[in-house]
Amino acid sequence: MARFQTSSVAVADRSPAGSDTVDLVGIFAILRRRRWLVALLTLVGTLAFTLFALMLEPRYTARAQLVVDPKQNDLLEELQAMLPGLEVRGSAVPTTMRLLQSPALHARVMEDLGLFHDPEFNPYADLPEGAVPRAPREGWERLLTFLPESWLVRVGLLEERRPLREDEAARLAREIALARFRAGLEVLGDESSVITVAYTAKDPEKAAAIANRIVELFVDEQLKAKLLSTSRVSRWLEERLATLREEVQRAEAAVERYRAENNLVTAQREGPTLSDQELADLNKELILAKAELAEKRSKLALIRQLRAAGRGLDSVPEVAASPVMINLRQQETEVLRREAELSTLYGEKHPRMQQLRREKAELADKIEAEINRIIKTIENEANSVAARVAVLERQLAAAKARTTVNREVEVKLRELERQAETSRQLYEALLERYKELQRREQIAEPDVRIVSKATPPASPSSPGPRLFAAVGFGVSFLGAFFLALLLERFDRTFKTGREVEATLGLMVLARVPLLKLPRRQSPARYLLDKPLSLYAESIRSVYTGLKLGSADRPPRVVCVTSSLPEEGKTTLAVSLALFAARSGKRVLLVDLDLRHPSVHRELGWQVRSGVVEYVLGESELEEVIHHDPETGLHFVPVRAQTSNPTDVLESRALQELFTFARERFDLVVVDTAPVAAVTDGKLAALHADRVVFTIRWARTEQDAAEEAVCSLREIGIEPAGAVLTLVDLKRLASYGYAYGDSAARYYTKASKYYID
Repeated sequence: MARFQTSSVAVADRSPAGSDTVDLVGIFAILRRRRWLVALLTLVGTLAFTLFALMLEPRYTARAQLVVDPKQNDLLEELQAMLPGLEVRGSAVPTTMRLLQSPALHARVMEDLGLFHDPEFNPYADLPEGAVPRAPREGWERLLTFLPESWLVRVGLLEERRPLREDEAARLAREIALARFRAGLEVLGDESSVITVAYTAKDPEKAAAIANRIVELFVDEQLKAKLLSTSRVSRWLEERLATLREEVQRAEAAVERYRAENNLVTAQREGPTLSDQELADLNKELILAKAELAEKRSKLALIRQLRAAGRGLDSVPEVAASPVMINLRQQETEVLRREAELSTLYGEKHPRMQQLRREKAELADKIEAEINRIIKTIENEANSVAARVAVLERQLAAAKARTTVNREVEVKLRELERQAETSRQLYEALLERYKELQRREQIAEPDVRIVSKATPPASPSSPGPRLFAAVGFGVSFLGAFFLALLLERFDRTFKTGREVEATLGLMVLARVPLLKLPRRQSPARYLLDKPLSLYAESIRSVYTGLKLGSADRPPRVVCVTSSLPEEGKTTLAVSLALFAARSGKRVLLVDLDLRHPSVHRELGWQVRSGVVEYVLGESELEEVIHHDPETGLHFVPVRAQTSNPTDVLESRALQELFTFARERFDLVVVDTAPVAAVTDGKLAALHADRVVFTIRWARTEQDAAEEAVCSLREIGIEPAGAVLTLVDLKRLASYGYAYGDSAARYYTKASKYYID
């Protein structure tokens, strides 16, 4: 008896359940699979919308148009800009649209046209004489108004409405009438100044009359409001002009008084003042004096520097330009020339040479005296200029002080003049606007005018049955489509091999098709009659997969189990055993589903003893092994049930049965109980070399199958693979396109190779 080690299989989740997106092919595949649900819901929705449209009473919409002329408010807008305290309401398009929706205007229209007594608006207008009005339904109760109220009260869905007092009924009827009136009104505006007033009613004549009366009353009220506003502004302007007149008089008097008090009566109003001119002249003169003083002082500094260095002062301009110095230098030159001439003729002690030296000394003294005089003159001039600079600085300071005072006075004067001028301009402007307002008051026109009146519409504006049918088709189709997607999303059953691999980590050995057989024909008989059918090919795939799974040591005992009942495991076990027997193998089919045995019924046999009798010692082994001569299959059925299946599955006799079967038969196929339902299946699987896990296509829940496989792995059994049973091939092909299962797509394309 072989045991299996648990192996971990890492498989990428490529199923739609593990993906957050559905591709376009998958969406069309879902629609194809759920086409009858989508078609039914779409048809029902379209019919419901169409019937609702046929039940609706047609309604008609009449339209009247107004135009807003904002140019007629230019005078009032100018007044508001000049005087921020003046409030003038404009008649712009948004304001006009709001006024057209005012309840007061609607009440006037209804009173003029007698609509408060119209049954279309007043729910109590058509009550029979003597009938007591009752409170209307509110909230969710209004949804049931299409059903008879007496029946709703009798079955307890609604309570009987309370009666209303006379004053209460009148007030409530007026409120409901106004609400219904407002529900039919629509005010539309666009980028231009045109406003459309549209009203919808059951009667086209009534709709046109209401729309026209709304615009007519609104235009009349606008004219009255404009006249009232103009009159109010005119009175306000009269009061304001009187106040401004007094302000102008006071401001002008203050200017003249200030000029007189500050001796500014003849002051220049433009250009520089006398103080400014005096200040400018003094400043200019001071600059020149300071420059002259700097020049004198620099000359004195140069002379002192040259004397200190023992150098001559002939380079000083005043010395060089002095006529006396020029004459003395010429005399000195002449003396030096004669001295040079006589020195060659006479000796140093000659009287004439001594005379020349005396003249030379006298000339030097004269030159020195002249230089001292020039220096003294420069010093005197520098002192004089310094004194003049000091005087000019004192005069400039005094002029600045006087100018500052004068400027402060002039600033105040200019301020008073500006105030007076501002008051005068405002007074003159308001006076002109007042005269203009008086002229316009005689020819006042409303800010809005009627462009076109409403005419009774020839065709209803409410949508017809065709539009409702189109909307119903679109809405119901989308609803059915999303419902199909939702059902597909929450469908947690297996449909493709990739789902099995991703969820359970098991290879799919085969996809056994769903057979549509006559009532008395079993799948086993169909397998024998149609050996080249797709069903036979799927059983062959299971047999080959088990054989090739361990080519060096083919399994002798194969156990077939499932997670839950009715998943096709018994049919698969019988078919697998019959296929192996028809292939020339000695095959034994053992039924170990002790609670619900069905192997002998699948084979069409009536048996007298089985595995329970053998384990209990009531029958011999040769008696419980039955042989079918037609197929060559040997099988051990279950005839009598037992109260403790665990004892039977763990008994020594059952182990001896499997030991005998391994020695005498090429293949032993065991049908067991579902693993997730009872523990019998796990105990029976311990006797097998390989375990085949059966999954019913589109029926077995993924969670149940995953739990069953995990329970087998917990006891050390790794299933050899899984088999999808009762597969609808046409639906499987659509799932193959949606889920990327290539094998599922190719099943229908390979049908020419099978003979069914």
